[in-house]
Amino acid sequence: MSDFNAIVRLLDPRWAQDLRSYALKYEEERHEIRASWIPSSEDDDTWFDLYQMATTVEQDIALM
Repeated sequence: MSDFNAIVRLLDPRWAQDLRSYALKYEEERHEIRASWIPSSEDDDTWFDLYQMATTVEQDIALM
């Protein structure tokens, strides 16, 4: 059993579920913000490339 699995088994399941819900809500909000930076495009590949670039820029800014 990995250390992570051992720790997870010791956690209160309600607390772990609250953290999962918070993380999911946070990521949904980040997705909406990233998507709002990108103009609409008919080409899904271009849109996805721009989305990936927005994600990378956001991570770079966070590291600064």
